[in-house]
Amino acid sequence: MQPRSLQRILAGMGNGAAALLCGWLGCWVCGGVLAATPVAEERQDNRGTLRDADHFSVEIEVPESLETWKARREQLRRKVEIDAGLWPPPERTPLNARIFDEVQGRGFSVAKVYFESLPGFLVTGNLYRPVGTGPFPAVLTPHGHWKYGRLQNGEAGSIPGRCIDLARQGYVVFSLDMIGYNDSLQFPHDWNKSRAQLRAGKPLPYEPRIHRGDFDFPQARLYGLSLGGLQLWNSIRSLDFLQQLPEVDGTRIGVTGASGGATQSLLLMAVDDRVKTAAPVNIIGLAKHPGCLCENFSGLWIDASTVELAAAFAPRSLLLVSATRDPWTNRTPEVEFPFLQRFFRLWGAEAALGNAHVDAEHNYNLESRLAVYAWFRRHLNPAAPVVEPVPEGSPEVDALGDLRVFPDHVLPENAKHWREIIADWIAASERTIAGLLQRAEDSLRPGGELRNALAMVLKAEAPGPDGLLYTANLEERRGELVYVSESIGRRGADDWIELESIRRDEDPAAALLLCYPEDRGEILGGSGEPVFPWLKTVLGRGFQVFRVRGYASGRLRIPLRTWESFSWPDAYNRSNLLNAVQDVVTALAAVRDAYPELPLTLAGLDECGLPAALGAAVAGGVDQLVVDLDGSDPGYDGELLQRLPVGSIRRVGDLRAAFLAQLLEGDLYLWGAGSTFDPGWLQGRAAALGKGRLEVTAEFNFEGLLPQRGR
Repeated sequence: MQPRSLQRILAGMGNGAAALLCGWLGCWVCGGVLAATPVAEERQDNRGTLRDADHFSVEIEVPESLETWKARREQLRRKVEIDAGLWPPPERTPLNARIFDEVQGRGFSVAKVYFESLPGFLVTGNLYRPVGTGPFPAVLTPHGHWKYGRLQNGEAGSIPGRCIDLARQGYVVFSLDMIGYNDSLQFPHDWNKSRAQLRAGKPLPYEPRIHRGDFDFPQARLYGLSLGGLQLWNSIRSLDFLQQLPEVDGTRIGVTGASGGATQSLLLMAVDDRVKTAAPVNIIGLAKHPGCLCENFSGLWIDASTVELAAAFAPRSLLLVSATRDPWTNRTPEVEFPFLQRFFRLWGAEAALGNAHVDAEHNYNLESRLAVYAWFRRHLNPAAPVVEPVPEGSPEVDALGDLRVFPDHVLPENAKHWREIIADWIAASERTIAGLLQRAEDSLRPGGELRNALAMVLKAEAPGPDGLLYTANLEERRGELVYVSESIGRRGADDWIELESIRRDEDPAAALLLCYPEDRGEILGGSGEPVFPWLKTVLGRGFQVFRVRGYASGRLRIPLRTWESFSWPDAYNRSNLLNAVQDVVTALAAVRDAYPELPLTLAGLDECGLPAALGAAVAGGVDQLVVDLDGSDPGYDGELLQRLPVGSIRRVGDLRAAFLAQLLEGDLYLWGAGSTFDPGWLQGRAAALGKGRLEVTAEFNFEGLLPQRGR
C-alpha cells in the first residue's frame, strides 16, 4: 500500500504524464517502492526571513464574498483580543471615577479625571465638555508619542486644541494618557519615551539621561499582560466611562488619534463595536508598521496588518488621514485607500470610507484636524456648528492652567503599587482559566472556543482539505525496511517539513509519528538499524513509523543573534518554538492524510515533548499522545519562561488545555517530569471527564506500545 501522499503526486495525471514525470526524476517503481528518487523541485522554507516594523511586507487576499470576509473579520477581532491578553475578557470592575478641578472656557469646560480600569490601576486624563445638557456624542482621543503626551500643543499638532474644538462643536471628549505619560505614573512606557511635563504651557525641568525602565514583566506576559494590551483595556474602559456620563449619547461614539494614538484607535476599532466612526491619523500603511513597544505586543502582526484591521472596521465609517511626507501614509491615495475600498464595497458601503491627504510630515496639524471635524460632523453629529479652530500653540490652551491630574506626583489612596497590580492580574487570569478548564469539555473539542484560542496563541493552523503540498525525495530499501522521505508544505504558506518514514513490506496497521531532536541521529541508518532499539518491536506490531524534521527537530533554527537584531521580533514572526509546533501540526495532517483509517500515535521525546503536545491540541485526531516532559515542571511559571515563553499562553490554558483536549479524543502518557511536578489536578480532571486514559510515569515503555484507537 502506498501512502495517499504519494498517490496524490501522480493522481490526476494520465499514465503517460506520470511515466514522463518518473522518467524526468530518474526513478523506477517496482513492488510499491519508489527507488532512489531525487527531489523534484527545490522547496524553500522561508520562515527564517524575518520582519519587523521597518522590514514589513504583507499579502492580503480580498475575499470574493461578504460571508467569507465576515468570518475572517471575526477571526481578526478574536486574534487582537487574545494577543492583547483580553480574552477571556477581564472583569469590568467599578471605575470609581473622579472628575474634579473643572475650568470654564469659552463655549466649553475642561476637568481633570482619573478612574480605575483595573482595581487600583488608574487611567488619567482630561474631560472636555460642551455647554448644555446633551445628550451629546462622545469622542475618545488617545495621544501618540508626543514629547508632552496629551498636553502637546505645537506646530505639528495640538491635542488640547483639538479637544477644545470638538467640545465647542458639541462633543464630550476624553483625552487619556498613554501608560507612562503625564499622569499615568504606575508603570513605565519604554526606556526611550518621554517623561517630560508641561505646566500651563511651560516645560518643567526634565533629565532624559536618568535611567527609566521598560514595561518588561516576563511572568505577567505569560498571562497576557503587555503594554499595548493594557492600553487597549484602558481605551475600552474609557468608553465605559464616557457611556456612564449622563450627558453622553452612548450610541454615538468616535475615536481619533495620530501615530501611536492612531494605533490605539485602530486596536479599539477592531474589538469594540461601540465605536461608530473613526479617524486614525498617519499610521495605516502596507509598507511600514508602527514603531513602539506599545504597538507591537507578542503575536499581534503575525498574519495581520494595520490595513487589514482597518478593513475590519467596515461598514462603519472610517477616515484615513495621510500625509505626503509621512513614512507610513505617503502613498495612501494610490495604494491603501483604493485597496480598502474593495472591502467596503463588499458591504455596499463605499461612501463610509474617506481619505484626507495633506501636504505635511508626520502630524495631526490644523489641516488634518479640519478634515476630521468635517468627517465627524457628517457621520456622528450633523448638527455640529462650524467653529473657528484653535491654532497650534494657542495661548488659549495655556490660559486653562495646569491640566495635569497629579501635578505633585502623589497618587490617591486607592492607587496600588505596580507589583500588586501585576499580582492581581495574574491571580484574576488564573481564576478565570481555572474556571473555564473545570467546565471546558465542549470548549476543548475540535473547533471549540478555548481550543481555537490556544491555536491562535500558538499561531498554528491545521491544513484544510487539499491544503498540503507534497514532493517525493527518496524511497529505498534499507535492510528489511522501506525508507521514505517526502517534503511537505502548506498551500499558501512558506513552511516546509521533511517527513521520513520506515515500515516493513506489509500494509501498516497503525501509524506512529516521532518528534525528537536531530542529535539523536537518523531514524534509520544505512545498514537498516533504527535509531531506537524499541522501534524493531513497534515495527513488528504493524506500525509505520514517521519522523518530522525541520524546526520541530532543530534541523532548522533562527539564530538568536538574527532574532534579536529585529525590533519586537515576536510581534511579527513565529519563534523557533512556534515553528516547531506548526511542524508537528503539518506532519500530523500529512500522516492522517496518508492513512485516514489507521490508529495514530504521536510521541515527543526530549525537548520535543512539549511542542508535540501543543501540536496535537491544534491538529486533533491523535489516538495516543506520548509526551516526554524532559525533567520539566510545566505548572511552574519559571519553567514555562524557559520552555514555553509565549505571550498569553497561561491565559488560554497552556498545557493544561492541551492535555485535556487530548483526553477528550484519546489517551495521554506523560513521563520524565521534574521532581516538583504535581499531576494531581490533571488526574482529577481526567477522572471527571471519564474519556481517555491518563498515565504519569517516570519512564515510558515503548516496547509495550500497541495500535489503539482513541475515544
